[in-house]
Amino acid sequence: MPQEVHRKWVPFGKEVRRRRDELGLSLPDVGLRLGVTGSMVGAIERATRIAKRQHVDKLEVLFATNGELLQFWKDTRQEGRVHEDFRSALALERKTVHIREYQSILFPGLIQTPNYARVLIEARNPQASDDEVEELVIARTARLHELIERRVTLWFVLDEAVLRRPIGSRDVLVEQLEWVEELVGRGSIRLQALPLESHPGLCAPFRLASLDKRRMVLYAEHAVGGEILESAELVTETLTLFSAMQAEALSSQATLELVQHVKEPR
Repeated sequence: MPQEVHRKWVPFGKEVRRRRDELGLSLPDVGLRLGVTGSMVGAIERATRIAKRQHVDKLEVLFATNGELLQFWKDTRQEGRVHEDFRSALALERKTVHIREYQSILFPGLIQTPNYARVLIEARNPQASDDEVEELVIARTARLHELIERRVTLWFVLDEAVLRRPIGSRDVLVEQLEWVEELVGRGSIRLQALPLESHPGLCAPFRLASLDKRRMVLYAEHAVGGEILESAELVTETLTLFSAMQAEALSSQATLELVQHVKEPR
């Protein structure tokens, strides 16, 4: 009888397999280090079994991942019912050093407040229980702290409409705007708004993630998730578009002034 695959653990299992292959180790070799059978290691790689913390700690030593594999395991535990495409984006975040993101409809998930995120998640998942909704809220909003700690450069360009669109209620929007002001004030993010009357080209939201000085990838969003693209031509074209958006957008200070204007009581 086929064993059930735990879908959210598939990316983690693939990462264990990749690192094992890099070292040229067999399943029994790894199993011996973990104190389990080789077939158990194979099951972890296929995501038919979930690795326990003590196994991950030993894999950390064996693969010398400096905490990266353990963080991957912790993030996967926390992600709950997150869409598989989104998990790929999360895996990408763990390696990035610079994020450039354009959003035309909503505040980016990275900088959403829990209340803002909760409204969106409940609307998208009407059948989800309260616990499932909270898992998703945590998965979405907890990522920013780790990126800030790693000093990842975060640069967002948003359509002006994003700053003005109430999500759930005006109170939720005002709280979101105040959070963005705080992040900019701390120097945690850079933010620019594209005025409604000036736009170099309307398009779907996207993110450019620099993994190092030589490699950049594109995460293109669509209705039910997103896709990671590594074509040099596509990346270059999108980077040029983002640069054009930065040039047409308000300065950071002018963007904050717009935020304050939108917050004013009507």
